[in-house]
Amino acid sequence: MISGIGYRKAIEFLVKDYLIFLNPENKEKILKQQLSPCINMLDNHNIKEIARRAAWLGNDETHYMRKWEDKDINDLKKLIEVTVYFIAMDVSAKKYLEEMK
Repeated sequence: MISGIGYRKAIEFLVKDYLIFLNPENKEKILKQQLSPCINMLDNHNIKEIARRAAWLGNDETHYMRKWEDKDINDLKKLIEVTVYFIAMDVSAKKYLEEMK
């Protein structure tokens, strides 16, 4: 079983990999930044807001006192899953729009 910290790390990798896919010329900058500024770089509103909430819950998993007491690891996993779906849809849409101009 993956810990909350592992899921927090997963959302960071997901967001940074997506940003690097969108902006390969900024790879080094993206890799050095904290998660929150990376999330703020996202243009897609849905991806940004869902990833932000996943980061909130991921951070909760690293602190003694929880801010989101009514949410748990299952909510974090669901938010990551939704983020993955939004990113997959965006990547697929970009691919077809590029291929079929």
